[in-house]
Amino acid sequence: MHWRRCDYRIESLNLTIEGLEKSILELDKKIEEIEWYDGIWFLEEVEPIIGLSFIALQNYINSSIYDRFETLENQYKKYKFGELVNNTKRTEIELIIGIANYFKHRDDENDLRKGTSTVLLDCGLKINKDIDITESPIIKGLELLTEKWSLSDLITIVDKWRENLWIEKKKH
Repeated sequence: MHWRRCDYRIESLNLTIEGLEKSILELDKKIEEIEWYDGIWFLEEVEPIIGLSFIALQNYINSSIYDRFETLENQYKKYKFGELVNNTKRTEIELIIGIANYFKHRDDENDLRKGTSTVLLDCGLKINKDIDITESPIIKGLELLTEKWSLSDLITIVDKWRENLWIEKKKH
């Protein structure tokens, strides 16, 4: 067995996601505790936390590609490996990468890169600059990947994908 097949990255990803989930739970308490705090405020506050989750997942994905292939050359081809999102032609990994890139670059002066915008649009997500928080591709993308908003479900997706990078050679 190749020494990099042992997933030493998953523990730090788990710790990161657990911390972000705890942050979301703390904000959720505000709905009961603060009279004026409603679902819109909650979404405004959790969106950046969820965005950070996607960046952590993106880092894990790209590091996993490097572990397997010792290069990031053609990394986009590796994103196409895995389960499709609902009735789209995009994989869960492509969507995770697309959401992470959207979160990082949504406020840039230039438009999103074509690869990012195409993936998000193919998944039925809106990417306008003046989008309402209820239609945020970060929030809606999370809902496409896990109906119960469980960031831990996303770890399961990327962990399974990583293992399949090692098993499925013919696609790479």
